[in-house]
Amino acid sequence: MACASRQTKTDQPVVKALAISGNRAISTGDIEGKILTQKTGWWPFATKRFFDPVAWQADLERIVRLYAAHGFFQTEIEKQDVTPKPPNGVALAVAVREGKPTRIATVDVRGLEALPEADRKNALDRLPVAPGAVFEEEHWEAAKEQLHVRLRNRGYAKVAVDGAAIVDADRQEAALTIVVRPGRLFRFGEIHVTVDHGARVGAPVIWEQVRLAIPEGRPFSDEAVEEARTRLRAMGVFSTPAVIAGEPDEATGLVPVEVSTHEAAFRTVKLGGGVRVDQARNELRLVGEWSNRDFFGGLRRLTARGEVGWAFIPNIFDVVTRNEAAGPRNGPIARLGLEFEQPRLFGYPRLRWRNIITTYQQLEQAYTLTGGWFSTGIVWQPRTHVQVFPGYHVEVDYLFGAPISSAATAPLTLGCQTTDNQCLVWLSYLEQTVTWDRRKTPLEPLHGFYLALSFQEGGGPLGGNFDYLRVLPDARVYRSFGADDKLTLSARLRLGELWPTSGVPSSSAVVTRFYAGGSVSMRGFGERRLSPLLLAPAPRDPSVLITIPIGGNGLIDGSFETRYSVIGALRLAAFVDYGQVTPGLLGASDIAHVIWAVGTGLRYVTAIGPLRLDFAYRLPFGRQRPLFEQDATGVIVEVPSYPVDESCFGLIGPHPNTPVTDSACVISVSIGEAF
Repeated sequence: MACASRQTKTDQPVVKALAISGNRAISTGDIEGKILTQKTGWWPFATKRFFDPVAWQADLERIVRLYAAHGFFQTEIEKQDVTPKPPNGVALAVAVREGKPTRIATVDVRGLEALPEADRKNALDRLPVAPGAVFEEEHWEAAKEQLHVRLRNRGYAKVAVDGAAIVDADRQEAALTIVVRPGRLFRFGEIHVTVDHGARVGAPVIWEQVRLAIPEGRPFSDEAVEEARTRLRAMGVFSTPAVIAGEPDEATGLVPVEVSTHEAAFRTVKLGGGVRVDQARNELRLVGEWSNRDFFGGLRRLTARGEVGWAFIPNIFDVVTRNEAAGPRNGPIARLGLEFEQPRLFGYPRLRWRNIITTYQQLEQAYTLTGGWFSTGIVWQPRTHVQVFPGYHVEVDYLFGAPISSAATAPLTLGCQTTDNQCLVWLSYLEQTVTWDRRKTPLEPLHGFYLALSFQEGGGPLGGNFDYLRVLPDARVYRSFGADDKLTLSARLRLGELWPTSGVPSSSAVVTRFYAGGSVSMRGFGERRLSPLLLAPAPRDPSVLITIPIGGNGLIDGSFETRYSVIGALRLAAFVDYGQVTPGLLGASDIAHVIWAVGTGLRYVTAIGPLRLDFAYRLPFGRQRPLFEQDATGVIVEVPSYPVDESCFGLIGPHPNTPVTDSACVISVSIGEAF
């Protein structure tokens, strides 16, 4: 009689090292991500990785298979070593001989000859396989899937796609053949809606929203079905709206649509908090929201939002220690708003009437602001990702500014004519906002793009203290790569122009001017610190001079950022930011002399968005920010030049005596991605 015993992990040696050599086409990290054998981390308390000889042999085969998937069919394991590392470890090494890649010789797509030219071109446009390219299985499967998806979205609901790849490893050539059986063209048929017994939202309302996405007689497409689902989710009153394409009917050429919904709570309450930390501003906030999505019936939406908190300028430490040289200020901040939205305006399901009233208390470096605004306008939403919102706005602000405010300085610090440090201004303007948002997850974008354009026309026949035009386009793009979208590349650009009708830059309202800097802008500066500056007395000690941002009429603000998912919810980021804010309109020389910053950061992904820590270093390039001061005669003049602090928090690098004390290094903490 015999018995078998199972070897425990404690009997196995620990993998102390794992070296891969000879690999050029595939990175070491990508190979390690596909094999079971892993090395033990160098850090204390790292999880021990044990050596399993059976798994190791399977991993060697996996490496060869991985290369074949990338088009290297001649790859061999040239050498592999398992070296003991007493007392209880091993060092593993594998050398790869890659060989030459197999390239695509021909791509033959059959079965599309009878289709209309437009459908044929759409299906074949930019296929991920082409003669001369390396034959990769991922691209081969993607090509077949692309043909299938595109033809279904052109109405061919029963399309079938098959393919054959003949690989000659000796000649490093692959001949690809794809056979497409598109079938007949189908169109959308009837929409059948099922609702719960006693539902408050009737079937006709649901049917109407679905029909907006899939008009009767339109060629079938999966994209239209998904658009219908998105429209139902956007109504905000369904927990799990289902829109399913039925079985295509060969006799009629129609595809029925089945819709079922389950209503969610019509009233919701949300509570939360937030924090923002950088070298120019610290903030703590509590936020809350109450919403009724069927206010007096008809799916009218009433939402109340509130934020209360405390702001510290430039930071909590300088406020507590009363560091007068930093011009410390602190105080309450708040924002309370009420929004009412009427759907189906004039009976049109694509139109909504939106009204918003908001009151607020703000604490900024240049002023304290108490005010409120009201807006009313019509939202036109032809598609769920496209929105046009023309509206009218009226805003009233009471500004209390720096002690230097006078008849000469008030236009810079407060944007109004006054002989003391306070004034009341009101704005009356039209605004048109257009957004095109193709991001799948706005809180943490991985793919897609976001485009927005805002126009404002203030004053004139509308009244108000200021006559002006303002335009602000905003563009963002995202692209992710690798398994589970581990690597994300993103870019952003904002350009702004503010034209006071008077033609005098300082005659613009301070609340309409542009500022940059901070965790969601150019991270090489603290909050609003990328701006023309004014030398002013500190709030509590007029003998101490500080610099306060006064905003500008021209803006350029952009970023390039790379994010990489390391493990679980932890991500690393690297970024390059650039920007400039000018007193007057942007000119070609301003764009050519933008200020640059580089940085790195950590993100920890949570349900409310990534918790973000960024470190940025401002590069010694670009045109320094304009600095203004009041001379002995009371006239505002620009300081021709001033020393720039190029140190990192005063510790490393040149740290001259200068009125503009912004360090070249900035650390910021916030919730949510920068863009």
